[in-house]
Amino acid sequence: MKKKKTNKKKTVFNVISIIITLLCLFTLTFLSYYIFKLNIVPNKYLLTGYGICLIVILVLLALIFSKLNKFIRVLSLMIMTFISGCFLYATYYLNNTYHFLSNTQSKYDTLVYSVIVNKDSSYSKIESLKDKSISYLEDNYSADIKTTLSKIINYKESLITEFGLLPEQLLNKETDSIVLEESYLSLAYEEVENFKENTKVIYTFELEVKAHQEEDTSKDVLEEPFVLYISGIDQYGNVNSVRGRSDVNQIVVVNPKTNHILLVNTPRDYYVQLAGTTGLRDKLTHAGIYGIDKSIATLENLYDIDINYYLRVNFNTLIKVVDVIGGIDVYSDITFNSYHIKGWTVPKGWNHLDGKQALAYSRERYAYIDGDHHRGRNQQDVITAIINKVTKSQVLISKYNSILNTLDGSFQTDMDLSMITSFIKYQLDKMPTWNVESIQANGFNSWGYTYSMGYNYYLWVMEPDYNSVEAAKNKIKEVLLEGNI
Repeated sequence: MKKKKTNKKKTVFNVISIIITLLCLFTLTFLSYYIFKLNIVPNKYLLTGYGICLIVILVLLALIFSKLNKFIRVLSLMIMTFISGCFLYATYYLNNTYHFLSNTQSKYDTLVYSVIVNKDSSYSKIESLKDKSISYLEDNYSADIKTTLSKIINYKESLITEFGLLPEQLLNKETDSIVLEESYLSLAYEEVENFKENTKVIYTFELEVKAHQEEDTSKDVLEEPFVLYISGIDQYGNVNSVRGRSDVNQIVVVNPKTNHILLVNTPRDYYVQLAGTTGLRDKLTHAGIYGIDKSIATLENLYDIDINYYLRVNFNTLIKVVDVIGGIDVYSDITFNSYHIKGWTVPKGWNHLDGKQALAYSRERYAYIDGDHHRGRNQQDVITAIINKVTKSQVLISKYNSILNTLDGSFQTDMDLSMITSFIKYQLDKMPTWNVESIQANGFNSWGYTYSMGYNYYLWVMEPDYNSVEAAKNKIKEVLLEGNI
C-alpha cells in the first residue's frame, strides 16, 4: 500500500515537473521572440545570457529527474519555477519597450478646432449658427472643416487667406463665428488684445491628418553623422494631439564616429522667412502652427542643411522626463526669481531641479538682460543635463521600465524603430561618453509685421545676426565631417 502511494506521489511530482519544464521553455521562447524583435540586447550579453540559461536549465532538469533525495529535487523544481517567472517578467519588460517605441512612430496627428463667437452674442451651441456665417482659413484642411460642420448644420462659409483677419472680423462683428485650430487660438489669445475676454468657444471637433515624415531616413545612425530637430511646442497634453508654436528649436548634430553631439539653438522669435512663403517674414516660433514640416524646412533654409529626423515634445514631456530620472543638476550664472513658478528663487550656482522647475528654468527669459538668448542657453543646459544623467549613470538600466511607462505617448519622431533600437543597443553595449557642445544663433531686439498676423499687428521680433548664423553653419559642417579620412 505504501509503495502504491509512493509511486502515485512520484507520478504527480513528475507530471508537475514536466509542466514546469514546458512552462520554462515556453516563457524562454516568448522572451526570445521579443529579444530578437527589438534587437536592443548587445550580442555579448545575449550569448552569455543564453549560455548561462542553457546550463542552469540542463542542471536543474538533471536534478529534478534524478534519484537524489526529495529535498534537492523539490528545491530544483522551485528554482525552475522562479526562472520561469523571471523569463515572464523580462518578456513584460521588453513588451513595454516595444509598445513605447511603437508609440513614437505615430503616422497621424489630431488637430483640435474650436468654433468661436463673441461673448455678448446669443449663440451658445453649434446649432445656434444655423444659416449664419462661419469664417475660417483657406488651407489644406478647410474642405475637411466644411465636411465636419455640414453634417451638423447648414451655414454660410467664408474662407479667409490670412489668419490675422479672422479675430478682427469676429470682434468687428463682420462674421457670426470663426473656426481656429488650437495653436492659432493660442496665438490669438496672446497677440490680439482682449480677444480671450471678448469671445467664447461653443464647440470643438477633431481632424485626423497624416503626420510629417522626412523623405530620406535611411542613415546608419551608428556609422553616419545625422541631424535631429527637437521641437518643443508650447502646449500640454498628448504630443500627437496638438500643433503649437515651437518654443524650443534645437538642432542636434550627432556624430557617432567621434561621440560628439552639437546643440544649435535658434531663438523662438527669430525673424525669418518661413519656408514656402513670400513677402513678410515671421517669428520662427510661428512656423510650428503650420506643422512641424514648416519648422524643419525653415531651419534647413536658414542653416543650409538637411535635417534627417525630428523629435517633437511638449511641456508635459520635459516634466515627465526629468521627474522619472530623479531630477537634474544645472548651473545658474545668476540668482533670480522665477517668472513661471511664483515664490521660487533660483540661487546662483548648482541647482537640483524637478520636472516643473526644469520646465520653468527652460522657459525663463524675463530674469535676463539678454532674454531669449539666455533662455536658449538654459534649454541647452537642461538637455545636456538629461543626456548626462541617463548616459553617465545606471539610470537607464535601473529605472528603465519606469521611464517607459511614464513617458509613453510623450514623444513623436519619424526615426525608424530599428534605428532607435540599434542606438539603444549601442549605448547599452559600449556605454560611450558623449561630448556635448552647445552654440546658438544670435540677434537683436526689433519690431515687425509678420506673415502669420499680417499688417494689423506690429510684433516684437529678433532680427538675426547673420554672422552668428554663418558661424553655426560652419560648426555644423565641421561636426558632420569629423572622423572622415
